Amino acid sequence: MAYDTNEHTSYLQRFSRRSRHSNWTELNKDRCRRLESLGLMTDSGREVCPDFSAEFVVDSDIVAAFESNPVARAIFSTFHPLYRRVRIDTIQRNKANQEIFYSRLEKLIDASERGEMFGDWNDNGRLLDY
Repeated sequence: MAYDTNEHTSYLQRFSRRSRHSNWTELNKDRCRRLESLGLMTDSGREVCPDFSAEFVVDSDIVAAFESNPVARAIFSTFHPLYRRVRIDTIQRNKANQEIFYSRLEKLIDASERGEMFGDWNDNGRLLDY
């Protein structure tokens, strides 16, 4: 949320309660992991965190797309594991909307083939080494 004043714009980030069964993005899961490892997670926050031991499963259409482009697959596999999970999660969660799913998948394959990472995936470095 942005608030404009005469001289500058201020931003406000809202944190709200989650339920244990909320739909958690991979980015938000890693934010929770970071808070826990830094000793900043509260008991009430811990109660609603998702199961971190659950395996991250990649949709078969995403696997097939990377298998059909060995260059993109090879380069993508060298990227940071968090980047890979966040990018794949962003695609998978839109499987019901085929247009969004395949346009995001194509963008990821193309960028990977060029060796490019894109988007916000590490909170300006805070999620890289904690």
